Amino acid sequence: MRFLFINPGESRHGSTYRARGLCRLLRHLGHDVVYAESNHRDGQGVVSIEQTDSIPGYITGTFKRCALSLTSNYDILYLQKAWPLTLGCMIIAKLRKKRVFVDVDDLDSEWQTTVLRRFLMRWTERWMPKCADLVTTHNRYLQHYLRSTARCRPVIIPQGIDTALFDPRRHTKEREKRKLGLDGYRVLCFLGSFTVGSSRDLHVILEAMAHVEARREDTCLLIIGGGGPLEGQYRGLIRDLGLKHIRITGRMTQCEVPRYLAACDMGLIFMEENRANTMRMSLKLIEYLSMELPVVGHVTGESKDVFGRYCFRCDPSPRSLAQRIVEVLEGEKPKESARDLIVKHYDWEAIGTSQDVFVRHVAS
Repeated sequence: MRFLFINPGESRHGSTYRARGLCRLLRHLGHDVVYAESNHRDGQGVVSIEQTDSIPGYITGTFKRCALSLTSNYDILYLQKAWPLTLGCMIIAKLRKKRVFVDVDDLDSEWQTTVLRRFLMRWTERWMPKCADLVTTHNRYLQHYLRSTARCRPVIIPQGIDTALFDPRRHTKEREKRKLGLDGYRVLCFLGSFTVGSSRDLHVILEAMAHVEARREDTCLLIIGGGGPLEGQYRGLIRDLGLKHIRITGRMTQCEVPRYLAACDMGLIFMEENRANTMRMSLKLIEYLSMELPVVGHVTGESKDVFGRYCFRCDPSPRSLAQRIVEVLEGEKPKESARDLIVKHYDWEAIGTSQDVFVRHVAS
């Protein structure tokens, strides 16, 4: 089969790594795949759709994606996200009598900050799955939600990572700390970009770090990533909280992330109890655990169901998070490693050998 896979996101979005993984899965199954991504800068073999963070930029990017879906030769159009930015592509593919697959990896309407964007995204999240020939997602909470909108049973393809890349044995903590000039610090990390979805609960982690710094002068928060429309807002919050020991790496390729994680003593995560977080399977959580980092924070939904027992969990408040961080730093008994579970069920290669339902849909 010939696939045209269109991802309206860019490298700062966690969904992009899922889109790239799905493309690798399709190629592993023997299909021809043309992959398009917004503002791609990480290598060759990708159709880059230039798109700025503005209404004119989104409109221009949407027209380019529509042109690609109109002129390309494919049997199946696979869309990452049921977004307004991909709706036109679906309409064109349907008019061309092509099959359309949609991957829904978040309830993105819940993240929107304006009434208009929330309304538009809720509408496309409701109606695009109704028109799709196949809907894929990565957890049972989203699967259950999508059953009321999709015309066929949504197929779960787990949230995958490359466990050969995220392997702690490839790095030495002391060496990586030394490279970063962080010798002598207990390094805590947050992995993500300054976007609405990725950094939604980062303010809680920053508030907790203010309490931790007051008790432990040897701690440093490493934000692995950065970039995005909310960077100024979070840098302002860091200044307002008076955080002294904090490092922001800036945007980087996925291949660079593991060595920064290897320099860390702890991974931090905080997911408030709301519908948006319940519908997520946290990619950063899987990457932390694959690198065998102690993980401290609050998790919910499938992230909690699957990986909660491997985490040092706290109540949903900055002070509770800070207290838990200090307890773990002071020598709380380690949790069981989740790496074997991740290698067996969440590595893209393992996923590729177990997706019989997905294979049957593609072949039909």
